[in-house]
Amino acid sequence: MSNAGLVHEHVLISYPGDTLDPAGWSWDRAACIDRAVERMEQLRDHGVRTFVDPCPIDLGRDPELLAEVAQRSGMQIVCATGFYHEEIGIPWYWRVRTSEEIAELYLHEIEHGISDTGIKPGVIKIATFDPVGEHDRKVVAAAGMASVASGLTCITHCENSVGGDVQQDVLAEQGVDLGRCLIGHQDHTDDANKLIAIAERGSFVGIDRVGYSILTPEDRRVELVKALVDAGHADRVCLSQDHMCCLRSPKFPYAVPPQFAEVYEQILPSVYEQMHGRPHTYLFTDFQPVLEKAGVDRAAFDSMLLDNPRRLFGGAG
Repeated sequence: MSNAGLVHEHVLISYPGDTLDPAGWSWDRAACIDRAVERMEQLRDHGVRTFVDPCPIDLGRDPELLAEVAQRSGMQIVCATGFYHEEIGIPWYWRVRTSEEIAELYLHEIEHGISDTGIKPGVIKIATFDPVGEHDRKVVAAAGMASVASGLTCITHCENSVGGDVQQDVLAEQGVDLGRCLIGHQDHTDDANKLIAIAERGSFVGIDRVGYSILTPEDRRVELVKALVDAGHADRVCLSQDHMCCLRSPKFPYAVPPQFAEVYEQILPSVYEQMHGRPHTYLFTDFQPVLEKAGVDRAAFDSMLLDNPRRLFGGAG
């Protein structure tokens, strides 16, 4: 397989406010770049040539770091414009803006580049919380406006696999071609029919947290992929891992209830392994063989990484 594309991965994630923590002031940017270059080279050995990093504006997006990794590794890395969901994202200044004003920001980056870097995003990131909030809807509408004006693909985050239908509704209201949208993080659901419904409306379905067994068992992901294939929607499945090369935050970026503190300390190494520790090649070395045993052959797997991403981004598949 050659020219494969991973549609939802990350080089660097940095949670809002973490750069203020003295515990993180010794963070090694050069070491992060070295690790990312190594990961890209490993992926190239498996035929991956495109690495889509839909890191939103407010989670430490660093286009210059991505450009250096791309230049050193030979990987095509696609960066994004777009805000994260309202639970921990969308800075205050932009919360009080209209959808039209947010769309203007996105389009400015798309047309002129991010800040003064000259680097232009190749995809629009959308994120919604569970439940989908008022600000989430406004930002989804803004993404839709920017997508229609620019022709860029939308890649989404659905917290707990909830809200994909709302995202599709809001995007459709803006006139977006739902066939250019990946409704992401659908591998936590307990109902494959919800994924089939997303595919039937024309969007791609993201089974894109492969390897995160802390969120859902791996065999459940296999069942969901198989259900989509059996329903005739193999051409609407995109596989990825939402895995990062580097985490900038020196402490675990989510609150841990006191009653779970002891358990949290025990499982934290495993959580970090799934977030950023293991190689990005896990999808090929560990997940694909299990998928094939379940009846999804290598040709279908390859198509999910070759043809489907190509069509998602507007190419022939």
